[in-house]
Amino acid sequence: MNGIIKRYLPYAIIIFAVFLLVPLLFLPGTPLAKYSPVAFYFILLTTAVVTSAAYCAKHGIDFLFTLMAPIAFLFTMIYSGGFRATNLILLFVYLVAGIFGQFLGDLAFGDDRRKKEKQDQAEQEKLMLRAKRRDERERKRMESEAEGEEHIAERYDVDYDEEPSSTMNDDDFDYDKYMADIDKMLDEDSESEI
Repeated sequence: MNGIIKRYLPYAIIIFAVFLLVPLLFLPGTPLAKYSPVAFYFILLTTAVVTSAAYCAKHGIDFLFTLMAPIAFLFTMIYSGGFRATNLILLFVYLVAGIFGQFLGDLAFGDDRRKKEKQDQAEQEKLMLRAKRRDERERKRMESEAEGEEHIAERYDVDYDEEPSSTMNDDDFDYDKYMADIDKMLDEDSESEI
């Protein structure tokens, strides 16, 4: 839920600022009152389309976002005539404008976003493959070390009255050294790939 709020917040601030402040300039009794259709049919409509297109270009199509402009207009309707037929029509128009903006943003900028997503996914898969190879090498190395210890133990006479002491308990495992060795091998792999 926090991810959605973080994605929506910058666009919501812009939409609510424009939808709540611009109509105040065109209220009856103000010098710009006769130009109020400019606010409702051009400025607010353009804001709905542009913010939806910008959001879609960055985050992909999200129809939930298209509800942002109509919700903002509900607050604007309080001081711009209430629930008149024209305001209800405008509510629907802003919803359609948001959907249009989503498709426009996907059409104009969707290819770039998809290419970037594919590159990110390919990089993640490459890292996962390198980590898998590194883990496999580490497992083989540890198996060969364990086999070497077994051969050493066979060469010496073991006193069977005493329990053979393990050279390494699970509790004694040095995870920092293990991770440092893995990082070293990863660096060597990346240098050899270059």
